[in-house]
Amino acid sequence: MNKQRALIVLTLSLSIAIAGCSGAEKDATLGSAAQPTVVRTAVVKSSPLHTAYNLSGTLQAYEEHTLAFQNGGTVASAYLTVGTAVQKGGIIARLDDADYKLQVAQATASILEAQAGIDNAQANLQAAASAIQSADAGITGARANVNKVNKGARAQEKQQAQAAVDKAQSAYNKAKTDSERTQKLFEAGAATASDNENARLNATAAQKDLEQAKESLSLLLEGATAEDHQSAQASFQDALAGKSKAYAASEQAEASKKQASANYEKALVAKGQAELALSRTRLISPVNGVILGKSVNTGDLVASGQAIYRIGSIDRLKVLLPVPDSEIRDWKKGQAVNVVLYEESRQGTVSNIYPSTSTDTGRVNVEVVINNPQRDWLPGQVIKAAQQVTDKNGILVPAEAVINTGSKPFIFKDVKGKAVKTPVELGDQVVENQLQIVSGLREGERIVIKGSENLFDGNAIQSEEGGRP
Repeated sequence: MNKQRALIVLTLSLSIAIAGCSGAEKDATLGSAAQPTVVRTAVVKSSPLHTAYNLSGTLQAYEEHTLAFQNGGTVASAYLTVGTAVQKGGIIARLDDADYKLQVAQATASILEAQAGIDNAQANLQAAASAIQSADAGITGARANVNKVNKGARAQEKQQAQAAVDKAQSAYNKAKTDSERTQKLFEAGAATASDNENARLNATAAQKDLEQAKESLSLLLEGATAEDHQSAQASFQDALAGKSKAYAASEQAEASKKQASANYEKALVAKGQAELALSRTRLISPVNGVILGKSVNTGDLVASGQAIYRIGSIDRLKVLLPVPDSEIRDWKKGQAVNVVLYEESRQGTVSNIYPSTSTDTGRVNVEVVINNPQRDWLPGQVIKAAQQVTDKNGILVPAEAVINTGSKPFIFKDVKGKAVKTPVELGDQVVENQLQIVSGLREGERIVIKGSENLFDGNAIQSEEGGRP
């Protein structure tokens, strides 16, 4: 195995040496050219050794969602295109919502109407309660009247009536005597006609008062008539009927209030449903991500559940690696996996090992999750991957960065915009066209990885980053 690696290193070094020799034959005065040479550089870093990139897979969004409207209708806006970044909770499409807004307005009007019905029924309840109180008072008065008619006059009332008769009799006797005396005086010419007339009128009035007092006393002594009993009883029955009517009105008002309350609750539910339907005219992103697919355009008529957008979260990506069944025992959840895309290497983590083997390929899918904070790796790209079989790390640089002209191999460092020739010692590891450097370089230094064949020590260089290490 060591001989094979040495042969690979020798072959790569010889190919580089040819380019290095041709560059060395150029006039050294070119090294002091005023214009800097454009080269590609990279920062030296430590990488796992003994890694074979023998697996490949297609990157997928870590989370992927197909979004659809829950209502059907005409698409009012769907302007976002594939590749557009979206935020969680952001509106990415809308339906024409005119009909749904009208439903909300109608439901609101129904709520107000039902509330007015409740208020009216409450007012009727209060009026019925007042009518019941009034009816109770009427019943009490009518019952008292009936009792009074049935019992007749009390002894005290009779005594008072008799006293009134006696008083009226005395007043009459006096008035009559005065009238007779004044008449004699008038006839004798000792009283005027006016005095005579006044005396006569007083006697007449006293006589009427006496008659009324006697009539009142007679009524008390005789008691109530049959008509009085009937009238009192009729008034009592009318009072009872009034109370029954007031209770009926109260019950009707209570029923109206219950119906109005039911209508109010029904209107609230209708409004809630209308508002929910209105909210469903907006298509909202459930995650932070990018649009991976678009199925409709503004103005299209869509059905409920019809796919509109496909959105993926790509802050993290995943890839399914088809691992041979004979090697699956070496893979564990949480294990580190090296993945490479266009010379850029990242570390992923095994998140799941599928429980079955494909009958067609004899391989088991291993799901690897890769952090992608810059979102510069995209779903659909094909990566190469390798399981890290040892924790030993070392410095690996692209083979074309190493120049060997027959003496000790060297590379060019980028030191403050100057190419600095630096001898290095090669190790025995070759990983993905990269050579192991065991001395001469340290992590964090910047080296030229492309364009070094045209450089001389001390040349001014203009760096553009890219690639490994």
